[in-house]
Amino acid sequence: MIRIRMKTHRIAQRFIGVALLGTASLTTLSAFAANNDTATACKLLRFGDYSQLENGNAATSITNAEYIPSQTLDADTELWTYKYSRLLGAPIPKGTNTLPAHCLVEGYAAPTIRFQLRLPLDQAWNKRFLLNACMGFCGEVSNYPTMAGIIRNYATMSHDGGHTAAGFDGLWAKNNVSLKEDFAYRANHVVAVAAKAIIERFYAKPPTYSFISGCSKGGHAGIMAAKRYPNDFDGVIARGPTINYTKVNLINCMDNAKAILDENDNALLDASYTDFISQAVMAACDHKDGLVDGLISDPRRCDFDPQTLICENNSSSKCLTPRQANAIKEIYAPSYDQQGNAIYGGLPYGSEPEWTGWLFPEAPFIKPYHYYAATEYLKYLAFPQERYHQGNWRSFSYNNEVGELSSISSFMDADHPDLTGFRNSGGKMIVLHGWSDAAIPAYATIDWYNAVINYMGKDNTYDFARLFLPPGLVHCGIEGPGAETFDAIAALEHWLDTGVAPDTLMTQKEDTQGNIIFTRPVYSYPQEAQYIGSGDPKKAENFKPFVPDFTNKSISVTSNESGDIIGKRVR
Repeated sequence: MIRIRMKTHRIAQRFIGVALLGTASLTTLSAFAANNDTATACKLLRFGDYSQLENGNAATSITNAEYIPSQTLDADTELWTYKYSRLLGAPIPKGTNTLPAHCLVEGYAAPTIRFQLRLPLDQAWNKRFLLNACMGFCGEVSNYPTMAGIIRNYATMSHDGGHTAAGFDGLWAKNNVSLKEDFAYRANHVVAVAAKAIIERFYAKPPTYSFISGCSKGGHAGIMAAKRYPNDFDGVIARGPTINYTKVNLINCMDNAKAILDENDNALLDASYTDFISQAVMAACDHKDGLVDGLISDPRRCDFDPQTLICENNSSSKCLTPRQANAIKEIYAPSYDQQGNAIYGGLPYGSEPEWTGWLFPEAPFIKPYHYYAATEYLKYLAFPQERYHQGNWRSFSYNNEVGELSSISSFMDADHPDLTGFRNSGGKMIVLHGWSDAAIPAYATIDWYNAVINYMGKDNTYDFARLFLPPGLVHCGIEGPGAETFDAIAALEHWLDTGVAPDTLMTQKEDTQGNIIFTRPVYSYPQEAQYIGSGDPKKAENFKPFVPDFTNKSISVTSNESGDIIGKRVR
């Protein structure tokens, strides 16, 4: 009995000692790291008290902290880590299959915002923090962005937006305003507060720079953070951002779903039409930028008419019925309010390679992604209480409900053009929107950026925010025809270090082995890359910047010879 009591006492002493070390000074933890006891320093993070971060608003608990030695990735993980590095704008070489040794931290910020943070070893850390903001409706903590980040030596975090879900599942938001607010803006703020506290505890110093990067809802997150919390991040990379999130879902996605689905909610076209339509558009418009290269540099100069694909006008083996052609017209056309004002752009010409999934179902038993985004947002997120059900989604009219939507718009949308606080804090922002994005048309981002210029002035805006419109770049992916590899985070760091804004973003297209197919400069808006007329068009040096004139055409409008709007959608 005496031996048992003594052993128990020693175990208790050991545990108390560890707990006390967990609340020790930063110097103590730094000493552990300096003595190469990284595994211990990592483990001790779990015993820190993070409950009073931001006076409790960012209360955080660490559920796991463990040292991960260098490890080899399996083929699937290697591929997705490579893809996510492109999404982050922090590319890693193709074939990178080894993670460096690091500290893996997992936990949650109250009430239910789960996160993962990977910390490089002290001697490898580049003194930067990178937050990957979640996409879509969020709902999971992804390994891939944090893996991509530590390969580049960033302390890198991902999170789930405050709930558990998959795809465009909105049920988590049913009658729950607090979860909606976490998803809209709070989650990115509180996990950033938590990450910085954990980083400072582990390294005994704060990060030199803090970045937020993401696509779609993740792009929205960066702009929202700059708007609401201008001191959270030094740099923002926002790709394909859903800036006005309510309009994205209830105008853009809603109108596309109504156009492509019949009265029984069956798709009028399937995936077999994707290449047929894409090739027809390319044949009509590829040459209009002066170079036939499989890319449409700016769809606003395209005048493709889907009527040419109607069977009686088309002798090819594939053709469209009049109803199908009209549906395609509606997809390209803007949406208008009842006074005739364009309120959201249609999908751009050149976005067709990504229509499978977004518009044309990938399989007979599922519907287009636009349908799920629209109906789930309508049912569970748009109103304080659930209002619509699956069967009556077609009765929704944005114009009739816009007043009722003001509640969700007040905290979900990031489209107000006043970013003075972020500019005054010294923050820098790179916004990218691919012209081949079939989820969210780039026109909406152009209109927002122009609104920022009108509100803050051109020089002030160019001083802190630059917009790039890469041709052929799809939504959050690397499978499109354009160049998907660009080091946006390096450009952001150079901007912060030197004060010199990036006028050019160098991009490259890679094959499945990582070999470079072509390189292309993308110039900051409103400039466009133009082939000089000689030299290899696959090399960036044979392009120059020029400014096209698209006065009053920031929202795509397609008209026939009589000037009537084709496929006009009044909502």
